[in-house]
Amino acid sequence: MNKNKIIAVAGIVVLILIILNLAVRKKGSEETINKESVKKESVDKKSVDKKSVDKKSTNKWYFNRNYIIEKKYEIKLKDIQTFYEGADFSDENIRNYFTETVINSYTLKFLKSMDDRFNDSKDLDDHLERARQYLYSVLPSRKAGELLALYKTYLSHQMDLYEKMRKLGLPLSVDEAITDLQDLQEYRRNLFGKEIADALFGAGVKAAEYPIRRSAIMADANLYGAEKENKLKQLDRDMWGDEADSVGDNILTYTRYQEKLQIYQKDLSEMRSEEEKQAKIREFRREIFTPDQVQRLDEVDRTIANEKKKEENYFAGESAIKNNSSLSEQEKEKKIRELQDETFGEEADAFRRGQAIRAGMEQYLEKRLKR
Repeated sequence: MNKNKIIAVAGIVVLILIILNLAVRKKGSEETINKESVKKESVDKKSVDKKSVDKKSTNKWYFNRNYIIEKKYEIKLKDIQTFYEGADFSDENIRNYFTETVINSYTLKFLKSMDDRFNDSKDLDDHLERARQYLYSVLPSRKAGELLALYKTYLSHQMDLYEKMRKLGLPLSVDEAITDLQDLQEYRRNLFGKEIADALFGAGVKAAEYPIRRSAIMADANLYGAEKENKLKQLDRDMWGDEADSVGDNILTYTRYQEKLQIYQKDLSEMRSEEEKQAKIREFRREIFTPDQVQRLDEVDRTIANEKKKEENYFAGESAIKNNSSLSEQEKEKKIRELQDETFGEEADAFRRGQAIRAGMEQYLEKRLKR
């Protein structure tokens, strides 16, 4: 998989879900991130009175440049790619993965593969004994011993997380998501030691922190587009250094356009007229799409506008028929059907089915509310 595409896609779907499912926090906790900063070593757990927070303040946690994984680890896009791609841990290849040290970008994958390799064990003791025999059969004694000790800690980590996940719900905001990500890594640091935890899990943490921070900046309703774009560029430089310009290379064109609209949402909402707003949107299109693509989008807009106008005219006519007291119910039904045929032509039957489904849903919901 292309290394840039990993970051682009992760920002939209997969990586945040990983963090949401691995959240480590106490049930019913009201703890939140201190609005001043997200510390490297620990999260400030002081409760914040949300009503007292100045919503217009730009001093938000996602503007703070103290990232969970320190820059000294220099995690690159290729490390993110390695973190998510597969690896062949056949017996003949294992020595190649650990020729220098047992802690590298493949170690976590190997520990996971060990868990799968012996998942049919009778109990934990049997599992560990089988793991011990295997490691000493494929690696030199010193490295086998180091990996076995690390694997025992890894299993403890997995079992503890499993128990926590059974009791906890999902974060409801990006604020909670970043808190959970910080908590998760702090838990690992306490268990493995900071250096080992950051070396093992750093790529995954960084790949998750980036889209969380990015989405928080994009969703900030108090920032204008130019401010957001500056913040996003700073985020890219901070987290990816000399690779910043290539992070979004493989984002789909239409996705980039939708992001542009979100970034400039405040600007667009404050336009003095609909004409001014549409002119700005056309400017974005010319910036992102080819002339041919812009033309096709304009055609789609016209089609949507025509369909909307058609429906508005239909419902106005339908209302007039329903309110005509000189017509019987049978005459009203006949005229409404004729109006549907005249307005929607070959799509009239599909329109009637849609109306029937909506009416049925409304009746169902109404009954549910009365219970």
